[in-house]
Amino acid sequence: MINLHDKVHATSDLLVLINVLAGDGIPARSVLRGTGISEAGLASPATRMSIAQMMSAYRNAIALSDDPRLAVRLGENCQATTYGMYGYALLSSATYRSACQFAEKYHYLSVPTVDISFEENGNAASCIVEPLAFSEQDMAIYVFTIERVFSTVIALARDISDADFGPTEIKVTYPRARALVSYETYFGCPAQFGQSRNEVLFDAGWLDRPSRRANSLTFATVQQVCEEMLDRMGMAAGASGRLRRLFIESAGRFPGIDHACRTLGTSPRTLRRKLSTEGTSYKTLINETRVQLAKKYLRETGLTVDEIASRLGYSDASNFRHAFRRLTGMTPIDFRRGSAKRGAEEELASALR
Repeated sequence: MINLHDKVHATSDLLVLINVLAGDGIPARSVLRGTGISEAGLASPATRMSIAQMMSAYRNAIALSDDPRLAVRLGENCQATTYGMYGYALLSSATYRSACQFAEKYHYLSVPTVDISFEENGNAASCIVEPLAFSEQDMAIYVFTIERVFSTVIALARDISDADFGPTEIKVTYPRARALVSYETYFGCPAQFGQSRNEVLFDAGWLDRPSRRANSLTFATVQQVCEEMLDRMGMAAGASGRLRRLFIESAGRFPGIDHACRTLGTSPRTLRRKLSTEGTSYKTLINETRVQLAKKYLRETGLTVDEIASRLGYSDASNFRHAFRRLTGMTPIDFRRGSAKRGAEEELASALR
């Protein structure tokens, strides 16, 4: 479970905001004020931010800019490639439908401030957007986020499918008086206000149109990378994320829960409750961390199975083999062979491109 303060998100959206405001003469340092992110840090691809930090930057932007179109402009300045591997997966999807299905599962890699889902009903389809970080009581940020995401959804659809893509209707939960711009003008379709949910509606015929840059090999390769990125994001979040980091730092001598709690500054009862809320347990996290480290060793090193078992604190290699097979469905050797084969296929695909 990712909370507002987990620093697990890429800074793609923040970079778009910085660049658009720079064009308006507003310096990055002003947009970043109070976020805890420096200009130097923003330049590093390794930097991760939290939803709370992104919201702080949005609030700064609203206060600094006198352009009511800012949120819409942010979306218009987004291309699929803005979002790295996630964007390349969207571009290489076979159809717009498959791109929507991919976006529904992996959108936290690009738009962490909202939940996104897609529905199809006869000749109509819709993208439903639900802000995660705040309620309608924080109306300025709420409206800004909806307009920014709607504009992004439309821009990406045009990038993936066709420049002629356009919504048939826009629906939002707030009154018209709260809108920052004329939706009819900027989204090019009718708009309804005070509705039960926020959604962009479009003709369902778009769903089965082939993507402009469809490539099944590229999609399969990039989807695997996105799956790993999503796993890492989940592993870094919440109490379970902090515990995983502790386990990784102490791999081979995993601490008992009492020692771990002293390190994390909490009590065993509180930790167990938080882990239960996040759908896991102390023992489960140890087992998962062991498997993740084992996969890394098998993929990236020449260590023997016996050596890996020793590094991960198993009493003997047979216990390690049994645990690895129970949790992954394959033996360590089979996993290593499969990883080597996938690596060779990816190198070949890269050379052919």
